[in-house]
Amino acid sequence: MASRNLDADFVRSSLEDRESLFNRLMQKHRTGRKKFLLHRLTVASRLSCGAADRRAVGDHYERLIVGLQRSRAGEDVTGLLLLYPQHALHVIECSTEALLSVLKDLRHMEENSGLILDPRILLVSHDLPSRLFQHWNYKLLDESDSRQTLVSDEESPEKLVSHTLHQLLRLGCHLYNKTQQITGSKTIPDEVLKDATDAVPPQAAVCRLLQMEALLSPERYISTYHSPLHQRLDSESVWPAVEHLQIV
Repeated sequence: MASRNLDADFVRSSLEDRESLFNRLMQKHRTGRKKFLLHRLTVASRLSCGAADRRAVGDHYERLIVGLQRSRAGEDVTGLLLLYPQHALHVIECSTEALLSVLKDLRHMEENSGLILDPRILLVSHDLPSRLFQHWNYKLLDESDSRQTLVSDEESPEKLVSHTLHQLLRLGCHLYNKTQQITGSKTIPDEVLKDATDAVPPQAAVCRLLQMEALLSPERYISTYHSPLHQRLDSESVWPAVEHLQIV
């Protein structure tokens, strides 16, 4: 009987060791994949420069993206920057580390009155299965570049955010089909958007989005991202209460 118990303990111990090793390998695998996860960041903002100087914003992000890709070989940064006369919409697809670098750059510009003012995050989509944008490009827009020049004040904030994101997805799909026409150029030719003007969010929509208090700034998002989760553990919710179990 003692021998059987020893054998059972040995088998149980061996299985626990195998499970522990498996868990360690899976944890190592997950840790190794983190930097290759694909995220999509969508940001609205105001421009501090005039309409004639908007190329400086495009040049700034081009330098930032080139630097990120050089420091992280194999991790491309793709997306689209729409530069209106007074506002901007930026969609960036990148890894976790690159995403944090872009957010920190936005925070730095906001704190130091840089090219971008009052940036607000519309959406961050995590762990995407594939890219929508094959390159990073930017486009200088005028008011006439969008058919929808008016935005109803009665439209709810949730619907406005959803409609703007839907337009950006449609625009991304359109550019995906026009990949050959924009390959090798950072700026999008005018003829590429001729058939997709209704997919370009109007500047009036961006202006309204920036008035929504619910949208997080880069500073608040980074702070929330790094804050620990204060969740109540199951062990803290027991009955009877711990103080009732104390022996007097």
